Amino acid sequence: MKKRKIGRKILKLILYIALFFFMYSIGVSTYENHKKNEKLEEFKSRAYEEETIMHSNGDKYVYHKVQRVHDYELQDTRDVFYDEERMNPGLEGDILLAFESPFPYVPVVHQMLSFWLGGHAALVGKNNTILQSTGMTSNGLLNLETMFNVITHRGYDEENIYGVSAQKTYNYWMRPYRNENHAEYPYYGKYYRPEIFAVRPKFNDVNTIQDDIDQAVGYVEDKVDRGLYNYLFIFDTEYKFYCTDLVTRAYSSVTSVNGESYNLDPDGFIPSDYDILLSDDVYITIYKETIFDEDGSFTIHVYYLD
Repeated sequence: MKKRKIGRKILKLILYIALFFFMYSIGVSTYENHKKNEKLEEFKSRAYEEETIMHSNGDKYVYHKVQRVHDYELQDTRDVFYDEERMNPGLEGDILLAFESPFPYVPVVHQMLSFWLGGHAALVGKNNTILQSTGMTSNGLLNLETMFNVITHRGYDEENIYGVSAQKTYNYWMRPYRNENHAEYPYYGKYYRPEIFAVRPKFNDVNTIQDDIDQAVGYVEDKVDRGLYNYLFIFDTEYKFYCTDLVTRAYSSVTSVNGESYNLDPDGFIPSDYDILLSDDVYITIYKETIFDEDGSFTIHVYYLD
């Protein structure tokens, strides 16, 4: 009887602790969502000129120029698009963020992931490529057997046997690429996400920007086709990476000329899209949102630093 009482007390304690952390995480996530919207509104409030373009893909884009006012925006005068057409967001070293989960067809899971962690993060590489870790095979599928094999695998996957290692691909974030056969199509349409951000680190020294970028991009390129996806998130992290983890670790590995580093994970626990966006070490360069009309048509609005 005494052992049962002790057991029940321990169980209650565990439940109370779990409830506390659950409520705490809701509070933190609510705060982060608020700060995200606050930072976005400050960025959009500086828009001063717009231009409407019908792109060759047949869709309407409205481009809003955003005035540079902060020192870090004025000092780094590089473009924010790779191309003059403004269809490829980010230059080498920039970070792309999506806050909607990859699973819009899974109720509750989709909402929870989007609210707590966000959707995806990628690092822009050389020549308009992106470097990322998705946990999905090339055909966009994933099965429990692959997950189990990856979780139990030790070291790098040097032969890329499982097909879920970090990858290098073209920058598809603002281009139509999805067709009706994709599971996400009924929810997101032919574009990657209705809402995306591009952010840029506040480089410590404008004279050594490229050196810092080379280190960050080189860190991720070293993991391409060998660094496995980490389905356990906070465990088994030496050779495995999930998307935001890969990006934050890339910049934390940078050794700047003045000895300062980049902290894209301010709370130091499970890096998320929110952590990256709200870090004091980055700023928004591009924000894209898709506005849908009642008849199903849509307009893509793009806010970008001029």
